[in-house]
Amino acid sequence: MLDAVENLDDYLRRYGRDLAGNIVERAEPLYTPGDEWDPRLYGMGKRPYQAQGDAIMAVSRLLGEAESALVVGEMGCGKTLIGLSIPYVHGSAERPNRTLVMCPGHLVNKWVREATETIPDAEGYIIDGLGDVLDLDPSSHPDRPEYLVVSKERAKLGYAWEPAVIERRDGYCCPRCAELVVDRDGIPVDYAYLDRNRRFCGECAAPLWQADNSRVRRYPIADYVKQHLRGYFDFFIADEVHELKGGDTAQGNAFGALASACGKTVALTGTLLGGYADDIFYVLYRLDPTKMQEEGLGYGEVGKWMGRYGVLERVTKYTGADNVFSRGRKSGTRIKRKPGISPGVFSRHLMDRAVFLDLEDIADDLPSLSEEAEGIRMSDELEAAYRELEDDLTEAMRAALTQGDKSLLGTYVNALLSYPDRPFGYEPLVHPHTGDLIAKPRELPQDEAFPKEERLLELIRGSLDDDRGVFAYCQYTGKRDVTERLHGLLLDEGIRSEVLTASVKPADRESWLSDRTDAGVRVVIGNPRLVQTGLDLYEFPTLVFYQTGYSIYSLRQASRRSWRIGQDRDVQVHYLYYRPTMQERAMQLMGKKLEASLAVEGKFSEQGLLAMTQGEDMTTALARALVDGLEGEGVEDMWSRMSGREQDDAPPSYADGLLFYVDPVNAEKRVRKRRHRSGVSSDEQLSLFGE
Repeated sequence: MLDAVENLDDYLRRYGRDLAGNIVERAEPLYTPGDEWDPRLYGMGKRPYQAQGDAIMAVSRLLGEAESALVVGEMGCGKTLIGLSIPYVHGSAERPNRTLVMCPGHLVNKWVREATETIPDAEGYIIDGLGDVLDLDPSSHPDRPEYLVVSKERAKLGYAWEPAVIERRDGYCCPRCAELVVDRDGIPVDYAYLDRNRRFCGECAAPLWQADNSRVRRYPIADYVKQHLRGYFDFFIADEVHELKGGDTAQGNAFGALASACGKTVALTGTLLGGYADDIFYVLYRLDPTKMQEEGLGYGEVGKWMGRYGVLERVTKYTGADNVFSRGRKSGTRIKRKPGISPGVFSRHLMDRAVFLDLEDIADDLPSLSEEAEGIRMSDELEAAYRELEDDLTEAMRAALTQGDKSLLGTYVNALLSYPDRPFGYEPLVHPHTGDLIAKPRELPQDEAFPKEERLLELIRGSLDDDRGVFAYCQYTGKRDVTERLHGLLLDEGIRSEVLTASVKPADRESWLSDRTDAGVRVVIGNPRLVQTGLDLYEFPTLVFYQTGYSIYSLRQASRRSWRIGQDRDVQVHYLYYRPTMQERAMQLMGKKLEASLAVEGKFSEQGLLAMTQGEDMTTALARALVDGLEGEGVEDMWSRMSGREQDDAPPSYADGLLFYVDPVNAEKRVRKRRHRSGVSSDEQLSLFGE
């Protein structure tokens, strides 16, 4: 019966309807889309779209049985409205809920504004410091819906600390028991030892540190809520929860503290996974520690999680070892985490607690979205300079790798990615350990625009002629900054533009953009990380990734800043890269890694499931392409193949370039198409690929 089945897509085409039917028969959903809504949803200041209301009702039903839920919604699908509405619907007129919201700093005002405009009779407050929570009465109950909003920075920040010891002639001693403080070897410690980490006395366990009253005096709001306001908030909403994934970061700990102190927790994100299985370990643990413990996973046992759901590489090195009477060998083994994740994460940890939304689920009348990856040929002079640099680096890389030296990977890959966009002012490249000169990039004249710059100017001129604002994304905004050069080129063309920099505080970026557009600025240049969460770029329906960056979080978030509810113009997203260069190879690899993230969110395809288990990290793959000259499928060919243009009978699937969504139970449901662009890496690769 399976003889004619050649791959997963073929299997799903043949048996997808039967599989879906079995699921419908055996699984009883808490809420079925299209079921009756709570009447209060119809009286809100902003009435939800059908899919939004269904998501609100589904999560509300879930929280009747569970303590936490996860809403994974594509950028622009209204996660703020959904998050605000869940506590409102879950409460009652006699006992309205009090909700604490933690979000990025630049979204605090937006959350308060949305709460008062959306939820009837609601009150919204900003928690700006400890004084705003000291006066809260733990025994009080609200008579109307309340939303208190705190930035994740305010929630985490506490006081500075300094060592608290008594100095004696023979060393430092504990202020409580006067015992001399020594290290593991029994040697008296110096002050620097105590200043590096908070330590406790080995004799009486007293803390050997104290608050530094000479510096900023504050107390972490998250800690105060956990210790003094436990149960005061009925709901806790954690916005952009993917930014809180760290196991021992201050923001991650603040998320965990607040989740444990509040009644119900709702986590919101648009990009759940960044390519590695441990990206969601601590998020899931803080949402439901009991479930993780039932699976035998302790809080810090991320290694066990990776062994079960991730991709690990075991590397063993053998070296010869001589002694007086014999010869043997020594071995050393280390384990590396690699990109990839088991599909079991979806079925065991996400299916019963997460709601997934796409923009097309929200509104069928959204303007169109078109995305185009465009490879650009270098000029003869630029190509000659690039090939010279590539040859020098290839030789150096091969020599280093034969010696087992991987310290050059990030530096040299980064050089080949950045040099074509700024082939001037580039310092000589030297070996980080020996200081030997490896390559000296050629200095090219700056008096003329390079091909990618010319294409950017052409796109901007065309958009402005059509009365469309443009936001140009640049990854390199530090040491190898390209934004000022682009700004200068636009001024030479008589085009008024502005550069958004990190010096603009997150809370001020919305007003900064509004002021610039009101003043007539139609072109803004900036790093995608500065606008990747929360900001609406309605005035910029043309987005150009002059440099893509290599974080899946940043790329997916930034590429949807314009295409969202409320946009009334068609949105165009352009991705520019030089070919044939390392930039093209990076685009290839990002496309393959994106599907692993999308598969975890329920968008399955054969390529996506394969990508979930492949463990090739970006740096190593790029270096292999550099050293070995591996040539894979071209970027345009890859997107052409994925979009189904090469075979008309391709099965419905989410691929690197085009999403086909079809309900296998209802074969008559129309196929919806939306172009996507890919880009993936973990945040740990940002240091290798961006300034």
